[in-house]
Amino acid sequence: MSYRYFLYDLDGTLVDTSPGILATLRRTEELVGVEHLPEEILKKFIGPPLADSFVRYHKADPELCEKMLTTYRSIYGDVGVQMARVYDGVVEGLRWIRARGGRAAVATLKHERMAIMTLEAFDLLREVDHLAAPNETKKPDKAAMVMECLEALGCQDKSQAVLFGDSRYDGVGAMEAGVDFVPLTYGFGFSEPGSLEGIPYVAVASQPLELLDFIKKSI
Repeated sequence: MSYRYFLYDLDGTLVDTSPGILATLRRTEELVGVEHLPEEILKKFIGPPLADSFVRYHKADPELCEKMLTTYRSIYGDVGVQMARVYDGVVEGLRWIRARGGRAAVATLKHERMAIMTLEAFDLLREVDHLAAPNETKKPDKAAMVMECLEALGCQDKSQAVLFGDSRYDGVGAMEAGVDFVPLTYGFGFSEPGSLEGIPYVAVASQPLELLDFIKKSI
């Protein structure tokens, strides 16, 4: 299998943001004054859109959900970003792609402002050719983010594109957009048995350096 266009999710794929996400969620609960969820439930927030998780797990109505979103986003830069770390092999993989004529992009469900903040904090924004992320005018739709990346990269043959991601949202988005998918099982999104059921994929990376090996063999 040979590819030219490499699309990445952000959280759990390029960067391990889980410590910062969990800390920011805890602080958000404190500031808004809602019940503290068990840590095992908080881990389920990593990957899906925040609004969906606030509604699902905090039973937030629209007003409370918006308040929690605003609070989370206002403190993430101070509480969350600096606790993250770039996965081993990420920078090498991105530079390997570019050095061999490939192109790379980030397709994330993380809000655009926070995505830019995270990528810039680790000097990764300059290593990719495009960032697709939801904002006030773009809904958190993974397939739409993937399609935006493909258009921005000039991809006219989807068989040359692959998405790397660590959750079902990524797998379903790849399937709906018509590109290949490589699930990363070292994050949180595929930790439960059967979580990959029904999602087609071309390879599995169980640790970050396996993803780097896949890239080197696929371009």
